Amino acid sequence: MYVYRSLPGLGFIRLLRLRPASRGDADIQCQLFDYQLLQNGFEGTDLYEALSYVWGSTSNRRSIFIDQCEVKVTSNLHAVLLHLRHPFFERVLWVDALCINQNNVDEKEKQVGAMAMTYAKAACVIVWLGEATEGSNQAMEDIRLASAEHLSGSFLDEIRREAIVTVLQIPWFECMWVCNQSKLDVSFGYR
Repeated sequence: MYVYRSLPGLGFIRLLRLRPASRGDADIQCQLFDYQLLQNGFEGTDLYEALSYVWGSTSNRRSIFIDQCEVKVTSNLHAVLLHLRHPFFERVLWVDALCINQNNVDEKEKQVGAMAMTYAKAACVIVWLGEATEGSNQAMEDIRLASAEHLSGSFLDEIRREAIVTVLQIPWFECMWVCNQSKLDVSFGYR
């Protein structure tokens, strides 16, 4: 069982090093470390990526390892960590379910209160909508084109409109997180 240490003070968060693995079926290995956010307000970015996703069902939890200790996570978080894991390079991520001690009410309140800053300081915010489904990648492209005013509603056929509606019904869109859109990297289970 992983045991969290207290954060050193205000302005500190934990970050997760996602260790590389050349085999897709290798265990997910991670390390948590304390990190002090740059103290220049919302200006500038730090060298980590923040993950925005829906935790998903707590049934069917999967194992990952943090500092060689087994930790159970939701299958949705397990899937995104597998997707983000690089074969040769580690990634530094902020993942709320792991970087915040969920059993420490005081820490949780402070860290949740600082989430806007945590997301704002990230070099990139990765949005995980879940595993790809039929039509989801095309629906995302259609949404992108429509937002850039390249498509009109009359151009989209019924099947593509239904695919867009399906994507927009993903639970992530019910979340209240506000992110700097220039930093978003929205993806499904494959790119």
